[in-house]
Amino acid sequence: MWPYVWQGPYARMRSAHHADHDPGLCADVRAAWMAAGERLIVRSSEIIADPAAFLYDDHLPPAEPEDRGGRYKHIPFHWDASGAPRRLFVDGIVPGQGRFKLDLRAEEEFVDISLSVRNGRTVSMGPMEWHFCVVGYDCPSLADPQLERTYLFDGQRLRTLRELGGSNRTEMYVIAGVNGFVPGIHLTFPKGPVEAQASVIIVEDIAGRHCAALGFDHSYNLFSNSGNCCFHADPYFGTLAPGAECRRHGRLYLVEGKAAAAFRRYRDDFPDQPGI
Repeated sequence: MWPYVWQGPYARMRSAHHADHDPGLCADVRAAWMAAGERLIVRSSEIIADPAAFLYDDHLPPAEPEDRGGRYKHIPFHWDASGAPRRLFVDGIVPGQGRFKLDLRAEEEFVDISLSVRNGRTVSMGPMEWHFCVVGYDCPSLADPQLERTYLFDGQRLRTLRELGGSNRTEMYVIAGVNGFVPGIHLTFPKGPVEAQASVIIVEDIAGRHCAALGFDHSYNLFSNSGNCCFHADPYFGTLAPGAECRRHGRLYLVEGKAAAAFRRYRDDFPDQPGI
């Protein structure tokens, strides 16, 4: 695991579409089973915000230019990579708004993820959004643009997003326990036909021999974007009183086996989910 450098297929694709973003809080993650040159790009902080303002937005120019983006002054944060390739860390102080922290630690079969948000305002902040995006565009053996190998848990079994939605369009799958919360920026996307019962999304590789899975102790929605070949399990922080801090724990699994094996790993690590 290393800080991501803006180069390679994903960077060229984004630049060609005039959709560059700040790569300062992106990580380059590789597993031993990936083919030579393949990697996942962990876009760890696409957006950190509440309905009033962005704490951080990596889009260049900012998202929502008529609303929050018009009031946002981008601060370019960068990893403390002194512990790389095992650890990447950032402590992001946003004057007048608050503070966020990310700690990524690479283990043998997963990247451990610790996140926190602190409210630095004099009024409540929330409900919070943290758009945590894992991009498979530079990993052809895992990328799933048709959403035929991307799974969520519906309370009874694992089901692919293709099976649920009938196509590869982007749909928002709300997760049990967040009272239907969907960020305003995602309200234009169709809502998935089921409520996910676990805060994890799983992608099998083409050969069916390995999986990547992103899961947290509490998330608000799951989705995939076939254009970026990305997948999200966006962590839920709720609403924070002035001075309050909320922490979330997650893991990006890179494991041998099919989706069911990855789900068992997640379920063992995060048993306190509403539907499992």
